[in-house]
Amino acid sequence: RQSFFVSADNGIISLLSEQEPQQIVNLTSKSNVPTTFAAKEILAPAAAAIASGKKPEELGEVVFEMNRKIPRQLKANKKVISGNVIQVDHYGNLITNIDRFTFQVLSKEVPYEVCFGREHFKHIHQAYHEVDYGECALFFNHLGLLEISINHGNAADLLGLGFDSPVQIHFDKA
Repeated sequence: RQSFFVSADNGIISLLSEQEPQQIVNLTSKSNVPTTFAAKEILAPAAAAIASGKKPEELGEVVFEMNRKIPRQLKANKKVISGNVIQVDHYGNLITNIDRFTFQVLSKEVPYEVCFGREHFKHIHQAYHEVDYGECALFFNHLGLLEISINHGNAADLLGLGFDSPVQIHFDKA
């Protein structure tokens, strides 16, 4: 099954996957008049044409480069790991780019404090059931990334955090 993404060349598509696209097409408008509403005048008709079976290369010029964004990179030293929320899932859980391996290397027998927004935690849990309903749970998910959640709640809404929010783990905190 093939997937097609129709979007402005603003770099967002490059953040969806690390795989290189099989083909990139620069969509062209049927009119030579500059557009003020590209989603309606260029993107929607292109998506409809592809859904109807038209090949993407029939809609514009095949190109070999696209605008790319560089995802936030984790920063770590002996005193702090600085990361960011890289995804908010459909339950409102906040997935960060802080990985289990980096945390384990720096946290060996050293007290730590996880800080985000106005919150500070001195413990990372193993699973949701370790906290009461409505309480914040921090744990490394199946991908090995630090996840911030509210047991039976929406962490993004309740904590006021979202994509790109900073998250830090400070070490040697009593």
